[in-house]
Amino acid sequence: MMPSILHRYIAKELFQFFLISLVTFTFILLVTKVFTFADLIINKGVRPSAIGLLILYTLPYSFMFTLPVSTLLAVLLTFMRLSHDNEMTAIKASGISVYQVLPPVLVLSVFAYLCASYMTIFAMPKATRAFNDLVYSVAREKAYTAIKPRYFNGDFSDIVLYANEVDVSGKYLNNIFISDKRNPQLSNTIIARKGIILSDPEKKKLALRLTDGSIHYESQDMTSSDTIWFSTYELSLDLQQLEKKQKQAGIAKREMSVSQLIAELRSRKSKDMTYNLYAMELHRKFAIPLSCILLGIIAVPLGIRTRVSSSSGGVSIGLVLFLLYYVLFAAAKSFGESGSYPPALGMWIPNIVFAVLIIFMLRKAVSER
Repeated sequence: MMPSILHRYIAKELFQFFLISLVTFTFILLVTKVFTFADLIINKGVRPSAIGLLILYTLPYSFMFTLPVSTLLAVLLTFMRLSHDNEMTAIKASGISVYQVLPPVLVLSVFAYLCASYMTIFAMPKATRAFNDLVYSVAREKAYTAIKPRYFNGDFSDIVLYANEVDVSGKYLNNIFISDKRNPQLSNTIIARKGIILSDPEKKKLALRLTDGSIHYESQDMTSSDTIWFSTYELSLDLQQLEKKQKQAGIAKREMSVSQLIAELRSRKSKDMTYNLYAMELHRKFAIPLSCILLGIIAVPLGIRTRVSSSSGGVSIGLVLFLLYYVLFAAAKSFGESGSYPPALGMWIPNIVFAVLIIFMLRKAVSER
């Protein structure tokens, strides 16, 4: 079998498995996102279209994981099948070495690497910024629509709000009663004649500006109390679930471009934990895409040596290998955050370990007949 024909034959198998794996794992991640945001639709009344956009904006982050694992599985399943059907034995017997079957694998791996690099370096900051903006927009809209007259509203974090009168827009309130329990040591009751909901697009925060009212403080053990009168008082509002989703997304660092991360690192004088987090985010943008190439190549000798007849067995082996990479990555990240060693090294340790394994396993596969 001529190498060019062999390369086309292997490439066809590789890209078939790659597309199937990519679609499957991306779909699974999207489904989990749907369940994550389901509470916002069912209990919080957020528009399904807004939830759909939020899920869409998480795609670049999802691809950061599904591209490497899909590359790994595509190569592993292809060479497992070749090995199981004794085609790999015939290839070796015809004088073609393992190194000569690598070009299609490298093409797929580099393609996945370029896609992953685009996602982490360009798409993810833009998508995360759009996610952040939409969360704020939904929160503002929800705040306006959630407040109803003569109704105790508990959608805000540790705050129960009651207004006797609410205008049609939901923005202007009259005769307001608020129970504020954000401070566990104090129980605050706020009474005001008027209020208006304000939005700050820059800081992406909502606030309730109250006029002509009083704040009644009472300690948790009820041993002390106080009352303060005010002409104007501003109360910060945060929608509980939407704020939680925003924090879970790791917005601040993810929405920064490479140039912004570099500028942030240069502006910091001390190399504290915050510095380490920004440094690791910068190196992660380059380290994770490279895993597509490393996982793709390491799957070649692993697939040749693994004789499992079913695809499910191959998928299990591939997932275990990817889990090993991810655990190694998470451990290195944890130590890098603490400053046990340079954060840059933490992001590259898994790749270094797998690069060493590739050299060892490829040499062993080539020496076998």
